[in-house]
Amino acid sequence: MPTEPFPEMSWCGWGDPAQVPSLPERVRGLLADALGVREPAGRRASLEEVELPPARLPDVVSSELRGVVGQAHAREDREARIRHTRGRSTLDLLRMRAGDALDAPDLVVMPGSHQEVLALLAICSRRRVAVVPFGGGTS
Repeated sequence: MPTEPFPEMSWCGWGDPAQVPSLPERVRGLLADALGVREPAGRRASLEEVELPPARLPDVVSSELRGVVGQAHAREDREARIRHTRGRSTLDLLRMRAGDALDAPDLVVMPGSHQEVLALLAICSRRRVAVVPFGGGTS
């Protein structure tokens, strides 16, 4: 079985959302003057505003996958699906901040061993279900 997952990372940025540093006004001025960097024009979508399609994974497949990793290590809740939608490239983050999670996974499974990974891949191959690995969210 998997160990406890790492603390949740920001769904629309890098690092721990509780430790977001702010740039001093002087640095913001330098960025604006030297590089033309301005404050974002629009406001960032909240987690509740993110557009998320309904999951399409058949229940029978979801049950098989859950049987491999255990109920506690398979999530299909809104927040888990959003947090595992993309990596953290600039384009990925801009799409997430705009509220676009239209390509979110239907189910997030967190295997805890090589054997569980093999079993999950075998099920997905047999059922013709796409698998998208998610590590540290680095794209």
